[in-house]
Amino acid sequence: MAVFNSTWWNISFDLELNVSSMVLLDIRNNFTKKTTAENSSIPEGVQAIMYIMYAIISLAAIGGNGIICYIVLADQSMRTVTNYFIVNLAVGDLLMAVLCIPFTFVVNLILHRWPFGTALCKIVTYAQAVSVFVSAYTMIAISVDRYIAIIKPLRPRMTKFQAKLMIILVWLVALITPLPTVVVSSLVAARSSDSFHCTEVWNPPEQRYYYGMALMTLQYFLPLLVLIYTYARIAVVVWVKQTPGEAEDNRDQRLAASKRKMVKMMIMVVTVFTFCWLPFNILIVVGDQDQSIWWYKHIQYVWFVCHWLAMSHTSYNPIIYCWMNFKFRNGFHQVIYGLPCFRCSRHHHYQGKSLRRKHTRSNLRNITNASMSAGTVATLDHGLSIRKPRAKFTCRVSRFDDEATEGCNFE
Repeated sequence: MAVFNSTWWNISFDLELNVSSMVLLDIRNNFTKKTTAENSSIPEGVQAIMYIMYAIISLAAIGGNGIICYIVLADQSMRTVTNYFIVNLAVGDLLMAVLCIPFTFVVNLILHRWPFGTALCKIVTYAQAVSVFVSAYTMIAISVDRYIAIIKPLRPRMTKFQAKLMIILVWLVALITPLPTVVVSSLVAARSSDSFHCTEVWNPPEQRYYYGMALMTLQYFLPLLVLIYTYARIAVVVWVKQTPGEAEDNRDQRLAASKRKMVKMMIMVVTVFTFCWLPFNILIVVGDQDQSIWWYKHIQYVWFVCHWLAMSHTSYNPIIYCWMNFKFRNGFHQVIYGLPCFRCSRHHHYQGKSLRRKHTRSNLRNITNASMSAGTVATLDHGLSIRKPRAKFTCRVSRFDDEATEGCNFE
């Protein structure tokens, strides 16, 4: 069973297409009517909460991932190898937020049918599968890049050109693997009404189960194993072992701290991906093994919670970047303060920063003057040393930076 086209009412409807026993078919027809009655009996307050929750994650995903793309593409110094992959992750999440969440919201919770035609049935089902492949395999590409950079530091780093080729390869795999869904997805008329459902029609029906399990393995379980292995090895080297030949001067300590920041952030991204998709994948696997679970009372609430959690993954990555990376956080501030409704707040924000800088410079001048009047050169040198020196190692200064050292977070 394909993961993305599964709904509590659609799954029960699909069972009618896959059984040959007339007795079981009669049972399924009765259950379909029962499910429809249960759907219509959902309290209006609960329905309103569902609408709001889907709307929140959709808007947050589109806004947050759009800002991530802008931050990287608007600043030359932000266009690093890792940031290219992060933009690709954001594009995959945008695809999910635009095509998956709204259609799921409208079809499952409002209409309980598919009114958008055969073409959109195929496009939406296919695009949803593609977006998850893009996210999963982009995270693998990031983990491989980090693995080579940290575990094998003497090897040449991935270039920007190679990163672009890797992104193209990720999209080719994501576009080719779920192609069977385009062939088998179609509209089928419901027996109990004149409405249509967008579903996958397999012949023989057993192929549906095998293809669904293969798709889930390639989308979720295989990437998860690769990510666990690579980041476990990276964590051992970064936090337990010392890189061979690594010096202990200030420069290398800063670089080591930068590596740890980057690894922490990407481990958080992988962890969120794992826990967001795990309940929905478990539900689908259990449903394929025992299809009677779709008869259970209030199964639609279980499906909603699992599906919403999986869809909400599209909105979490920008929050993680903003929380754990200084440059992305400054980029978000600049974009938000640039909005008309926040321009006054932006003025006060930067005015406060300017006053703090002036206060710091005034204090330094006072220390210097006091040292000069005392006639003690050593005291003067000590006073001037209070000012924090800029890092001397090579580092790109970003328009989203307040400190030069923050430009080294991703490389």
